[in-house]
Amino acid sequence: MGRRKTQKIIRTGPKNATTGMCPVCKTIGKVFLLGPPGQERGKCEKCRQEFEL
Repeated sequence: MGRRKTQKIIRTGPKNATTGMCPVCKTIGKVFLLGPPGQERGKCEKCRQEFEL
């Protein structure tokens, strides 16, 4: 038997997402980071509201 030469696909989440609490709807979950470094804004996955970090 020969060795398979295909690569295993590694599932990774989006690089601009972190886990935290939304100050608008108070849920703990995924928070997306928007904007350039230094002046990022957060966006809640559940309520879709943007807020200052």
